[in-house]
Amino acid sequence: MAPLDSFKSLTIVFGLVIMLSGAYEMYIALKNRDVIFDYLSLLWGGLLNVILGVLLILNPEAILWIISLIFGFWLIFKGGERIKKAFQLKKTGNNRWKGVLILGIVLILFAAILLWHPEIIGFTIAIWTSLAFILIGIFRIFLAFKLRELK
Repeated sequence: MAPLDSFKSLTIVFGLVIMLSGAYEMYIALKNRDVIFDYLSLLWGGLLNVILGVLLILNPEAILWIISLIFGFWLIFKGGERIKKAFQLKKTGNNRWKGVLILGIVLILFAAILLWHPEIIGFTIAIWTSLAFILIGIFRIFLAFKLRELK
């Protein structure tokens, strides 16, 4: 398979994963709106993921040259969400706020690298996006345990 074809296929797969992830975030936000302090942030983040996922699926060719911008701004948003959540945890006296803050900062650093050096995306898209998904996954696991404690 040619690199461009591989990239298109990978873009469609990422689009599906991001879209489904966003739909799940929206479901969690709506289902737990009485428990989650700032559920609207999670809801809007999920909507952003759904929109991004649909764009990636519908137009993988055109997305090639702007994908670093899309992922960069998406990571900034996700990093900002984590930083906001860290300070909310700090206000409640939760000692785990520092880990969430670090996750947010790392996501924003990844975003800065992608935005300042978009050529990197062509070489390392799988690595960078995998790291971003891993960090977001860690946060979701952390959030799930916190929600379990609240119920």
